[in-house]
Amino acid sequence: MQFVLGILLIAQLSLPPGAPLPQVLTASFKPAAIVKAGQKTDIVVTYTALKGYVIDRQPQTPLTLKLTEVPGLKLDKTEIVAPKDDPKSKDEYYVDLPKVRVTVTAAKAGKYEIPGKLIYFFCNKSDGFCAKQTTDVKIPLQVQ
Repeated sequence: MQFVLGILLIAQLSLPPGAPLPQVLTASFKPAAIVKAGQKTDIVVTYTALKGYVIDRQPQTPLTLKLTEVPGLKLDKTEIVAPKDDPKSKDEYYVDLPKVRVTVTAAKAGKYEIPGKLIYFFCNKSDGFCAKQTTDVKIPLQVQ
């Protein structure tokens, strides 16, 4: 038990006081097809983790994308939880980060930006430090 506490203390001391944690996970967004006004479209969301970090697929805080409605856009869901299944994983961490889909319908043509939060639980493979992290995201959308 003292060993684990020591590791956690060292992990906290490795960052300067008040220094933010690095953004461990980033999301990329790509429409599945040309986005046309009045039609439902899926935006494929893929994730990339920083080298040396893993994303926990079994935490109390699952990998979640929480989106905010934007005037002119209708989202099928404002909260999308990534699937926990990963056939390659032998432990609680993703080997292949999941892809999720955001289904959206635009009322009219134009440029939109859907704000949201990406919430996940990560661990550093080298020192065992783990933490929940929330980062801001913006999904750009060009509608014809």
